[in-house]
Amino acid sequence: MGPVPTDDETADGFAAELRRLRGLRKVSLTGLARSIHYSKGYLSKIENGGKPPTLDVARRCDDVLEAGGALLRLVARPPSVPTARAPQGGPAETARCPYRGLAAYGPQDAEWFYGRESATAELAGRLAERMGRGPLAVVAPSGAGKSSLLQAGLLPALRRGALPAPGSDRWPVVVCTPTAHPLKELLRCAADVLGAAGAELTPEALAERPAALLDASAARGGRPGLVLLVDQFEEAFTLCEDDRERRDFVAVLHALATARAGDDGSPQAAVVVGLRADFCGRCLDHPHLVEVFTHGLFALGPMSVTQLRQAITGPAERAGLSLEPGLVELLLRDLGTDTATSAGSLPLLAHALLVTWQQRTSRTLTVAGYETTGGIHGAVARTAESVYARLDPAEQLTARQLLVRLVHVADDSAQTRKPVERELLLRQLSDPCAGGRALDAFVRARLVTAGSETVEITHEALLHAWPRLRGWIDADRAGLVMRQELFDAATRWVRADRDPSLLYRGSRLAAVRDQSRHAPDRSQIGPETRDFIAACEAEEGRAMRVARRQVRIRRTLLVTLGGLLAVAVTAGSLAFQQSRRALDQSRTAQSQALAVRSGALAAGQPEASMLLASDAYRTDRTPQARGALLSTQAQSFDGRLRGHFGPVNSVAFSPDGKTLASASSDGTVKLWDTASHRITATLTGHTGAVTSLAYSADGTRLATAGEDGTVRLWSTAAHRTTATLTGHRGTVRAVAFSPDGRTLVSGGVDRTVRLWDVPAGTSRAVLAGHGDAVMSVAFGPDGQEVASASADRTVRVWDVTGSQSPMVLTGHSDQVLGVAFSPDGHTLASGSADRTVRLWNLPDGTAGGVLTGHSDDVNAVAFTRAGDTVISAGGDGTVKLWDAVNHRLVTTLSGHTDYVLAVAAGPDERLATGGFDQSVVLWDPGRSALTARPFTEAWQSAFSPDGSLLASAQADRTVRVWDVAHHRLRATLTGHDGSVFAVAFSPDGRLIASAGADRTVRLWDAATGRPEKTLTGHTGSVFALAFSPGGHLLASASADRTTILWTLDTMRPYATLHGHGDFVNAVAFSPDGHTLATASDDLTVRLWDARDPGGGPRSVLRGHTGSVRSVAFAPDGHTLASGANDGTVRLWDPATHRATGILAGHSGSVRAVAFSPDGATLASSGSDQTVRLWNPADAEQLAALSGHTGAVWGVTFDPGLPGTLASSSNDGTVRLWNTDVPRQQSEVCRLLGDTGRDRWARLLPDLPYRPLCPTPD
Repeated sequence: MGPVPTDDETADGFAAELRRLRGLRKVSLTGLARSIHYSKGYLSKIENGGKPPTLDVARRCDDVLEAGGALLRLVARPPSVPTARAPQGGPAETARCPYRGLAAYGPQDAEWFYGRESATAELAGRLAERMGRGPLAVVAPSGAGKSSLLQAGLLPALRRGALPAPGSDRWPVVVCTPTAHPLKELLRCAADVLGAAGAELTPEALAERPAALLDASAARGGRPGLVLLVDQFEEAFTLCEDDRERRDFVAVLHALATARAGDDGSPQAAVVVGLRADFCGRCLDHPHLVEVFTHGLFALGPMSVTQLRQAITGPAERAGLSLEPGLVELLLRDLGTDTATSAGSLPLLAHALLVTWQQRTSRTLTVAGYETTGGIHGAVARTAESVYARLDPAEQLTARQLLVRLVHVADDSAQTRKPVERELLLRQLSDPCAGGRALDAFVRARLVTAGSETVEITHEALLHAWPRLRGWIDADRAGLVMRQELFDAATRWVRADRDPSLLYRGSRLAAVRDQSRHAPDRSQIGPETRDFIAACEAEEGRAMRVARRQVRIRRTLLVTLGGLLAVAVTAGSLAFQQSRRALDQSRTAQSQALAVRSGALAAGQPEASMLLASDAYRTDRTPQARGALLSTQAQSFDGRLRGHFGPVNSVAFSPDGKTLASASSDGTVKLWDTASHRITATLTGHTGAVTSLAYSADGTRLATAGEDGTVRLWSTAAHRTTATLTGHRGTVRAVAFSPDGRTLVSGGVDRTVRLWDVPAGTSRAVLAGHGDAVMSVAFGPDGQEVASASADRTVRVWDVTGSQSPMVLTGHSDQVLGVAFSPDGHTLASGSADRTVRLWNLPDGTAGGVLTGHSDDVNAVAFTRAGDTVISAGGDGTVKLWDAVNHRLVTTLSGHTDYVLAVAAGPDERLATGGFDQSVVLWDPGRSALTARPFTEAWQSAFSPDGSLLASAQADRTVRVWDVAHHRLRATLTGHDGSVFAVAFSPDGRLIASAGADRTVRLWDAATGRPEKTLTGHTGSVFALAFSPGGHLLASASADRTTILWTLDTMRPYATLHGHGDFVNAVAFSPDGHTLATASDDLTVRLWDARDPGGGPRSVLRGHTGSVRSVAFAPDGHTLASGANDGTVRLWDPATHRATGILAGHSGSVRAVAFSPDGATLASSGSDQTVRLWNPADAEQLAALSGHTGAVWGVTFDPGLPGTLASSSNDGTVRLWNTDVPRQQSEVCRLLGDTGRDRWARLLPDLPYRPLCPTPD
C-alpha cells in the first residue's frame, strides 16, 4: 500500500480533476453551484485550493459531472462518527433532547428556555404598564424568538403572578394565530379554554360586542379576566383576504385590551401580539394599531454573547449533558459575530444544537458531531437534503409540490410560510399516497409541524437556509404566484358548488393556459385546480359553441333573405373576424405572459426584464405590458460596459464623473465615457492581471497595481505611463492616493503596506505588521491616516507620519477583503470573506455595527460621496446599499452573473461595479427615486405649483423639500414633535403647510424654509391638508373626527366641521372652491359647502366597505374619486351624489388617489406596493407601476410636466414616474445598447429573436 496522501495533496488533485471535468462537460462554476446547491464562492475556493473538498461536495460533483466515482475516490472518507445512543447510567433526562430545533418553545418547554430571562422580565413589566391602555406588540425579525419568548417566557411568568391585577395568575390564557379567518380562529381557541361559554359565541356577535368574550371568561372563572396572546399576527395580512374581517379583528383586540371593570376601573384583560418586523408598515393601515406602535411597542433585540452562551449551555446542564471544550466558541464563531447575533440566525443555531445532540457521544456533545451536521449554516440544509434524498422518485416529486404549497409567495421577493389543511393539501397532489409518505418524513425531521388538522413549515428559516427549496421558489416565482391565485379561485369555486359565474374567461383564462403550458412540471397543478381549468375551458367552449350556433342561425336567415351569394360573403366575413379575434386573443395572452415574466426578473436580471417588457408592449398594448414597461423606470440599472476578456478587478470614477476606469485580469486598463458608454482608451503595460486602480484627486493621474509586482502611474491626458514603482515582492493587491495627490499607498501579498512619493516616484516608507497578504488599502480624508485590510483577519489604521503605533481592529472571522473611509473620516467600513461588513468608529476604533445579508464573501466596500450610504459588493453576485446611520439595508442591486469584485461611487449617487463575468455595470439609484438619509418612511408628498419643488412628509418629524429637476435635497424643515403625515403647497407657491402626529399644522416659507406660523386646535393627529383654489382657506383633517377650515389672513379657525363618526383621513376642495370633500374611517365621504360650512354636510356618499383613506376632485369638478381599505376606488358625480364607477385592481387598501392636470388619467396607490393608472372615462385600468418595496402612502401629479407623477412610500423613497410609453421604450433601448441576435440569445435564450431597438452605430 502506498503512502496516504496529505490533505493538501488531496485538495490539489481534486481541484485539478474538478476543473478538467468541468471543461470537458462544458459546465460553468455557476451552473455547477446551482446543480449541487453550494455557493459559487465555496466551490471557487475548493478549485483554487483554499478549502479542502468534503465528502458531500465530492459525491454531488461526481453525480452532476458524471465522473463515475473519480472525484469521490480523491477524497478520503472521514472516520465514522459514533451514532447517537442513550447515555449509560446517567439521569433519565439525558434521553430527552433539551433543544427544540426549528420549532418554537411552548409553555411545556419553559424549563429548557434559557438566555431570555431579562427580556421576559422586561416584557412582563411592559405588559403590566400597558394593561387597560391597549395591546402590547412584540416586534422582531423572523427567527428572533418571538414565539418562544411569548409562550415559554411570558406565559409561565404570568402564571407566577407577574401582572399586578389580583388573581391574574389564574386568568384563562387563550393563544391563537389569525389564520385566514382570525375571528373564527380566536373563538375556536377560546372555546378550547373557556368551554361551553366560549363555544356559544359567533364571529358576528364578538365583532358587535367584544366584551362578550370577557363575560364568557367570567362565567368560567367566576370573575372577569383574560390573557390573550396572538402569535404570528402577520397572518392577518398574508392569509386573511377580507379587509372587514381584519378590521373587526383589530377592533376586538383593542376593545379587549382597553376594557376596565365598572366598579374600580381595573383592567380586565392582557393582550399581546407577536409580529414580524417587516410587516410593521401593513399595521399602519389600522388607526388602533398606529396607537400601539406609538405607545405599546416592545422591540425584541438580538441576543448578546452572554445570552447565547446561556441558551447553549443552560439546557445541556439541566439535562445532565456536557459540552466538549471549544464547542461553544465554535458555535459562536460560526454564528457570525463576536458581540451579537443576527436575530434570524437563532433558528439555525437551535437546529444545529438539535442535530449535534443526535450525534452526541454518551453524555457529551462533541465538536466532531457538530461538524458532521454541516455547522450552523449547513445543518438545516443538510437535514432537509438528507430527508429529501431518502425519498423515492415519486415521493421527491410530491415533496416539491407540497412544500411550495406551504409557502405564500408574493410577486416581489418576499415569501412566508402558511398553514394548509392536511387533507386539502394531499388532495391537490398528483400522488396523494406518495405525498403523505413524504410529508410524514419531513414531520419526523421536525422540518414540518403537523397540527390536528393543518400542517405548516416549522420555521421560515427553512425557506432561506435550504438551497433546494429556495431554488424551487426562485425558479418559478411567477408561476407559483399564478398557481396560488388559481388554487384560491378553484377552492372558492368548489365551496360554491362549482358556480359557473366564478370561472375564468377571456384573456385571464388565456394567460392561465399559457402559464400552464410553460410550467416546468404540469403535476404541480392539483386535481381540483385542473378541474377548475377544465371547467373554465369547457365553459369557454360552450360559449363558443353558442356563438357558432348563433352564427349558423344568422347565416340561415341571410341565405333565406339574400341568397347564396350573400351567404358566402357573410360566412367569409365571420370567419375572418373569428380568425382575427383568435389572433388578437393569442397576442393578448402572449403579451400578458411576457409582462408577468418581466416583473419576475426585475429584481435579478434587469436587462432581460427590460427586454421582456418592451417585447410585451410590442406584442400587444395590454395594461400588464404597459405597466411592465413603465415599471422599468424603477430599476437602478444604467448600462453594461463590455470589452474586457477577463474578470474586472477594480473600477474608479474620475473626480468629475465623466470617465470611468476599469482594471482587469486580461492585463489592461480601460477608460470609458460614462455618458456614451464607449471606450476612450486602453492602457497596457502590466505583464499580468491588473488588480487595482485609483484616480488622484485632481484627475490628472491614474495609479494601477498588478500581479507583476509593480505599481504604475499614468497620465490621464496622454494615456501613457509616467512612472513604474517597484519594491513589493509578489502581487500588489491595492493602491490609493492621498487627498492631496502627493502620496500613494499600496498593499501586497508580501504583507507590507508601502507609501510612495508621487512627484519623485520613490518609496517613502514600508509599514509592516500584517501576518498575511494585504488585500485593500485606503487613505483617510485628512491624509494623515491609512487603513489596510488583510487576509490575517484584521484591519490596521496607520499614522502616515509614523509617530504612533498602528491601531489593530479585530472582529472579522475570515480574511478582510475591502476597506473604505467615510468622507468625514468618522467611520471606517471593512468587508470580509466571513460575509459581513463591519463599521468602526474613528478615531477610537470601537465597533460601530455589523451588516449581514450577503451569502458569500464581501469583496469590496465603499461609501457614497455624500457619506450617507455604505456599499458592499459580494461573491453572491449582488451589490447592497446600507444606511450609514441606522445600518438598515436600503436596496440590493442584482445584475452581474458571477461574483462582484469591485465597486466605485460616482457623483449624483451613480455607482459602477466590476465582476467576474468580465463586465462593468453602471447603476443610478437616484435616477427615479428621492431617498432621505438616514432612512425614514415617506408619507404624503406634494409638488409646488410650477413643478420645480417637491415636498415630502416624513416619519422622522421632518418635511424634506427636493429640487425636482436635479433630484437633490434642497431643505429639511424641522419643528414637528411627531411623524409628519401631510404636506401641501399654497396655490401661489409661497407657503408650505405640514401636519402630523403632534396635532399641529405648521406653515413654512417655501423659498427660505423658515417657519411662519403654528396652527393649534386639533386634539388628535392631523392626517391631511388642502388649500382652497384661491389660497384663502386651509383645510385640515384629524383623528379627532373633525375638519378645521383656517383663514390664512388671520391664521385662525374659520369653521370646525363635525359629522364624521371616526377618524377623518382626507380632505379636498373642488376646483371652484365651493365644495369640500372629506373622507373617514366611518366608511363615508361627506360633501360640505365651503362657503357656508356651518350648515352641516350637504351630502353623505356611502358605498365603501372599508375606511376611506383619500379623495380627489377631477380638474373639471364633475368627478370625485375616493380610495378605501376595501381595495377599490369609487367615482362619484358631486352634483347628483351618485356613484358612477368602481375601479377594482388593488390587492390591499387604497391609500391615495390623484387626477392628472388634464383629467384624462387617475392614479391610485396602496398597500400592495403599486401605483395604478386608470382611464376615469371608461373605468379601465391603464397600467400598474411596480418598484416600491413597501406600502405606497401618497401619489400626486406634477402640474408643470404632463405625464409625470410622484409616489411616496414607507420603503423610504419618493419615486418619480413618467407615463410616456414611447419615451420609456427609447430609454430602455438606450440602457440596453445592442439588442441584436447575439445579445438577445444571451438574455432570452428560450424566446425567438425580435428586433426591438435600432442598431447602434
